[in-house]
Amino acid sequence: MPPPPPAKPALHVDIYQLADDATFAANRADGTGWTWSWADWRRDWMDAMPNKFAYRCLPLTIANQTGWIVNNPVGFTAAWTGHAAAGNVHFRFDTDAATWGGWVNNQFGHGIITWNTPFLFRTRPVDSRLLILGPANRFKHGVQPLTAIVESDWMNASFTMNWKLTGPGQVVRFDAGEPLFQVVPLVSNLCADLEGATVTYRRLAEDATVSEAYRLWQQARDDFHKAKRDGLVDGDAWQKDYFKGRDMLGRVVTSGHKTKIAPPAIRYVSPPPGAGK
Repeated sequence: MPPPPPAKPALHVDIYQLADDATFAANRADGTGWTWSWADWRRDWMDAMPNKFAYRCLPLTIANQTGWIVNNPVGFTAAWTGHAAAGNVHFRFDTDAATWGGWVNNQFGHGIITWNTPFLFRTRPVDSRLLILGPANRFKHGVQPLTAIVESDWMNASFTMNWKLTGPGQVVRFDAGEPLFQVVPLVSNLCADLEGATVTYRRLAEDATVSEAYRLWQQARDDFHKAKRDGLVDGDAWQKDYFKGRDMLGRVVTSGHKTKIAPPAIRYVSPPPGAGK
């Protein structure tokens, strides 16, 4: 009998507040300030679709709600001159530019807006990582979030969040409180996992089991859409095989299938800003 697989290491996330309490929204009266929360599964553009059908795509909604969201602390507009040197993004803050100009700037040049973030994330076990990205499946015209993987199992420095203005002369608006970036802890080293991966390539017909499962799925989809065209099923009906974790060969899905994610509890060693108000 083969030995049992090694136990999966537990993920530990330590979040350290770097900023003073005075920079958090709970302690301010002008509508500015840092806020953060577990990522929300909802998106305005998905809500606006007929019958909100975009939420039927489970991979999208799972990505939406994975990890934490840190929100933009102050409303402002930004425009890039097109020059590469630092300082060539012009900012107009809604309020308190003296405070927030130190947090949001163009220190790297090249039309990049940089936020100096208010948290230090540390993770365990060894080789765990942080994926830092713009809020999943949210879009802004004229600007693109930059994505990073941070070695959070050892790094003691904070990281910056950066968005790249895609062209000169266009004014881009960031509102106070809008989602700024998403933090997704990873229990293992994604880069090392990929470097050590076994990767195969073959034609579908060369794997009889996968080929049969795909054939059954394709046939079921074709039959379902034909039934829709013939008026035999409701026009708004949809197949739920993936949503329900239903394998086309009748096998039990054992890979931790989820339709929603429950946020982990946070143990506050010190009270969050604004607690007790």
